Amino acid sequence: MIDLWPAIDLMGGKVVRLLHGDPSQRTVYPERAVEVAVRFAREGADGIHVVDLDAAFGTGSNAPSIAEIVAASTVPVEVGGGLRDGAGVEAALASGVSRVVLGSLPFRDPALFAALLAEFAERLVVALDCREGRPTVHGWVEDAGAGDAATVAARLAAEGVRSLLVTDVARDGAMTGPNLDLLAAVRADFPGELLASGGMRGEEDLAPVAAALAGGPAGAIFGRALHGGATTVARLAAARAALGEGTR
Repeated sequence: MIDLWPAIDLMGGKVVRLLHGDPSQRTVYPERAVEVAVRFAREGADGIHVVDLDAAFGTGSNAPSIAEIVAASTVPVEVGGGLRDGAGVEAALASGVSRVVLGSLPFRDPALFAALLAEFAERLVVALDCREGRPTVHGWVEDAGAGDAATVAARLAAEGVRSLLVTDVARDGAMTGPNLDLLAAVRADFPGELLASGGMRGEEDLAPVAAALAGGPAGAIFGRALHGGATTVARLAAARAALGEGTR
């Protein structure tokens, strides 16, 4: 079974999607973020993946919109973007989100990350935002200097990380299909939860992603495909159910 995590990216209080993480290539959607989150949950989402892009780029915060989502959601909410110090992580966790997504911090401040992991292991997701198979930091523009994704995944597993979010940034928002080779390579070295992101198009990607991530808990993050109307959470949930029936 693969969990469904629809994504809500926020900028200036609006729901947006970026192409390849580039803020100059953004699409703005009219529906309020909280309304989107409630609809996603009602249609069968297992959780809501929220990214505060303003916090990530250091241009502001979407805390009010995130608070609305958390208050209204009937499923877990995970939040990422701009969480680069202990105070920020602890404040986010105290706000009611189920867990936080950390990108740069695990690579730039290993001592702090180890301390956070010791206290909040179940509530931390490490983002491996990969360019050509190597994790990047600081808005996907700098190589993390930690090796390839599989090597990093193995190290993080040994350190006690429970969940990884794996994104091929060259495919993010492009609707070109996920990088199955990257996902399979990380799975070979990481037994915990893996969330697949980047290029997800719709129901056709569920079976191949499930196969690539076989051997441990798995999920998939869908963004532009949902906001642009290529699919819905309800259709994804139905396709997942059919996939499960076919494996019995």
